[in-house]
Amino acid sequence: MHILGISAFYHDAAAQEERFTRKKHDPTFPTRAVAFCLEYGGIRLEDLEAVVFYDKPLLKFERLLETYYAYAPQGVKSFLSAIPVWIKEKVFLKKLIRDELQKIGGGKAKDLRLLFTDHHLAHAASAFFPFPFTEAAILTIDGVGEWATASIGHGRGQDITLLKEMRFPHSVGLLYSAFTHYLGFRVNSGEYKLMGLAPYGDPASEQVRRFKRAILAHLVDVKEDGSIWLDQDYFDYTTGLSMVKDDK
Repeated sequence: MHILGISAFYHDAAAQEERFTRKKHDPTFPTRAVAFCLEYGGIRLEDLEAVVFYDKPLLKFERLLETYYAYAPQGVKSFLSAIPVWIKEKVFLKKLIRDELQKIGGGKAKDLRLLFTDHHLAHAASAFFPFPFTEAAILTIDGVGEWATASIGHGRGQDITLLKEMRFPHSVGLLYSAFTHYLGFRVNSGEYKLMGLAPYGDPASEQVRRFKRAILAHLVDVKEDGSIWLDQDYFDYTTGLSMVKDDK
């Protein structure tokens, strides 16, 4: 069975389109990356059992609408900026994917089975199925998928069951991106630089411990089960055009 997984229109897929186009963080449909994967696997587009996209766009759209509704009238500027893009590209994503695949496989693309998976299930599957063991506990943590920002799952054989999830807007990944932005780096890019700088800090120093106390006192409430709650008075990513509020 051959299945093609596609991540597009955001950032950093497994076979990244930027490797082929030489455009850093190329967000376009990964036409060249798909062609490479098919050639590497020695198969044609019509040999695929299914093409799977890495999230459920309509469920993500629901989260967008519910979030703006919950915070209204805040976020009007962000809403007016985001909604036209969502309606034009995201809501009609199935047609867009088929049109792009058509460029690779011609008329053979129209009959392909196209599926949309839960985002955190996609993360879990990419870790568990290449895994050399038949059973594992699975932890996924990122910015946000549809609603989930982290999940706990159980993999056994060919099955993965997601057991529990943490939900937007409370997110370890978005917290990390907020610090990335606050320190002057670009979100969805500079996190790598922040990670590279982390080993240079001294966790035993009084300055680091002082910042840790401030973060836990004002920004993050760490629960007993390991989940977190973020004080949204300090963040702007729910309805704004930035990660943090400038007046905080």
